[in-house]
Amino acid sequence: MQHVTTTKAPVSVTIATQLIWLMLAINALMMAVDYDEASIDAMVFNTILLVFNGYVAVKIAGGRNWARLTYSVLVAVDVALILAFGLDAASDLEVVVTYLSVALEGWTLIKLFGAEAEAWFKQTRND
Repeated sequence: MQHVTTTKAPVSVTIATQLIWLMLAINALMMAVDYDEASIDAMVFNTILLVFNGYVAVKIAGGRNWARLTYSVLVAVDVALILAFGLDAASDLEVVVTYLSVALEGWTLIKLFGAEAEAWFKQTRND
């Protein structure tokens, strides 16, 4: 069954999905920069992860609450991995991009779980 929202996404959700797309573009550029150093397995895994995150962004924009929750889990895993393994072996560029990504992820979560977004996702669940 196709889920169709009856109302336009609020500005906070639109900003959040745009931030997700921005982070995906940055991560794709980083993959291109690291192409020579990365293993084929890492490139395939990262490509699959990028595609999945794009799918989640599309579903968030469409009002799917499960996608919003899935995104929050992906962010939690990302932060946990950074905390667990650190950035000691990363280049200066990778460190800056990682901190930027975490900041953008936090901003995205604030937008996705704010009152305006919460009301919209609740309404789309009732459609």
